Amino acid sequence: MQIKVLKMGVGRRIGVLVSTAVIATVLCVSGLLATYQATQSAAQKRDAIEGTAYVFASAVADHVEYGQVHDIRTVLRSVDRVPGVISASVYDGKGSLLATLGQRAILKTRAVSSDPGFWEMMTAATIPVSVGIVKSGQPVGTLVLITDISDLRSRFFKTLAVVLAASLIAAAVGVLLSVPLQRRITQPIRKLTSSMMQIKENREYDTNLRSENEDETGIMVEAFNSLMSDIRFRDQSLQKLAYFDPLTGLPNRTNFQRTLQQQLDGLTGGYDSLGVILFNIDAFHTFNDALGHSIGDAVLMNVAAVIKDNAGQAVMVARVGGDEFAVIVPDNGTGAQTEAAIARIQSAFYKALVILDLELHLSISAGATIMPRDSRNVSDAFRHIDLAGNAAKRLGPGRATFFTADMDDVVKRDTELGQALRSAISSNELEVHYQPQYDVRSSRIAGFEALLRWKHPQLGYVSPGLFIPIAEKGGLIGSIGDWIMEESCRQAKAWIDAGGTPRPVAVNVSPAQMLQSGFVRKVGQCLERTGLPGNMLCVELTESLFLGRSLSSVRAILDEIHALGVTLALDDFGTGFSSLAYLSQLPFDKLKIDRSFVNGAHTAPRRREILRSIIVMAHSLKMEVVAEGAEDAGEIELLKDLNADQIQGFGIARPEPAATVTKTVARIESLRAGQTASLAG
Repeated sequence: MQIKVLKMGVGRRIGVLVSTAVIATVLCVSGLLATYQATQSAAQKRDAIEGTAYVFASAVADHVEYGQVHDIRTVLRSVDRVPGVISASVYDGKGSLLATLGQRAILKTRAVSSDPGFWEMMTAATIPVSVGIVKSGQPVGTLVLITDISDLRSRFFKTLAVVLAASLIAAAVGVLLSVPLQRRITQPIRKLTSSMMQIKENREYDTNLRSENEDETGIMVEAFNSLMSDIRFRDQSLQKLAYFDPLTGLPNRTNFQRTLQQQLDGLTGGYDSLGVILFNIDAFHTFNDALGHSIGDAVLMNVAAVIKDNAGQAVMVARVGGDEFAVIVPDNGTGAQTEAAIARIQSAFYKALVILDLELHLSISAGATIMPRDSRNVSDAFRHIDLAGNAAKRLGPGRATFFTADMDDVVKRDTELGQALRSAISSNELEVHYQPQYDVRSSRIAGFEALLRWKHPQLGYVSPGLFIPIAEKGGLIGSIGDWIMEESCRQAKAWIDAGGTPRPVAVNVSPAQMLQSGFVRKVGQCLERTGLPGNMLCVELTESLFLGRSLSSVRAILDEIHALGVTLALDDFGTGFSSLAYLSQLPFDKLKIDRSFVNGAHTAPRRREILRSIIVMAHSLKMEVVAEGAEDAGEIELLKDLNADQIQGFGIARPEPAATVTKTVARIESLRAGQTASLAG
């Protein structure tokens, strides 16, 4: 950046100011005096001429009254003897000129009544004097005398010229006398300006100026030095804020990335690799929620200290996120040193942390990568330790995982599927398949469960276990769930309109979808649009809906759904928490036993007894039982023996599109009740 050069310095400005002030002062004072003197002289001359004018006015009064122009002119000839008068004119009472003598060319009618100002008199070099001509107390005309004041004007302008010359001389003297003052003022300013320009270019704030003056310039220099001190302090503080975490005092993410790049660029000390580790505090949010943020901050500070104390020969320990700590470890490429550092740090947390009167037991998960073996640059390293850390969390608390290439592939696949899933609805790639639910007592199909299928144009059918979590994570589950609800209700109503047996359709609803604002209203509008009766729709909910939420708030929503005539089913029973509490306090109509209890139950006595207990308990609560996952004849027969109300699974029928499932239903219902072994045909 170029430094702007001043066109006029402070010294020159002071000189200009002094000279201007002197000239203006001398001109004003002297000019006023000269003007005053000239004004007084003109007034004296006017008074003298006015007396003469009255004499002549009296002399011509009789002649004016009778209009004797010749006599008037005779009287006016005497004016030539009056010094300075260059013209005389007589007007009658109506303002008409009767007679004139002298330089008439300068006379005008308006001159009779005009009273010129000072500058007008100086410009014309004349003074007009007008007096009335009176006869017997009555005005009969006007006499005007014009007096030459050229001498007075000449003296006035000479005086002004002398005043101007004197003012210029005074200004020059003033400027010369002000030079020492200029230097006294401008020298510290020049030093200050030079220092500021150097600071601007070099960004160095160690400059301190000295000033022997005790005036304003000295105060300004002291203020500048104080400002530099403040800037140095702020610069150091900003540097610390930019590269260090204010809570733990550890390097921050920016500092860590810069150091990691430097270490990667110059691997030394017998090591040809670096281990990069990301530690996460397991369930850290629970400490903030339960104990408050002040305890949470204390936890972070203690964890930072423990990691740093047990990091060994680590190059750097940094806090790179809320509860994330990163460590750089020299490694020989095998990961042994990195693994040892992880084990040492994680084992340090076997001992409880004591904060105030609290004894807290923590565990930390770790994700790691080896550079440059697995991660060639800093950006990849951070992405890879995030992936590895997430994989470790999925394994459970206190676990550690090294990055592998398949983790990257999974993320890329999920990202691509997530993008494709966003357009799947509008592209008509989503389908609803229907799995029959076999009623044990009537040996007929009591209803269907609507199951989502995605037929990707390149990949074919994508497993729901793969894309449903992606939809939930990407916030798409709500719109997809609304579409399934609409399509299932429309199809159920179409079967009824075609003359088929009315069979309810069960639709799975995710917690995210159900807890959206206006969910119950959407269900009601869906039933109204499709014309499906409320009792022909069953909403299936999993126990994850209730985790972290009060039963009263959940019950309020379920009661509203019930009010529409819709049936409620608790899905995947037995895989969640506090299932008995949900059954006893919430208005479910059906209980769906998870397939993990049904699978192989006919050959496992303990599992068979659990099934029996669940069915008896559900019946005692006036709930129907739907057993999922029945895949062979033995499981189906067992469920019949245990008095399950409905059976669902591949042993009955697989999920099919609406166009073919009706044929499957007809085939199943054509068999006798005793032929359940061949239901799947």
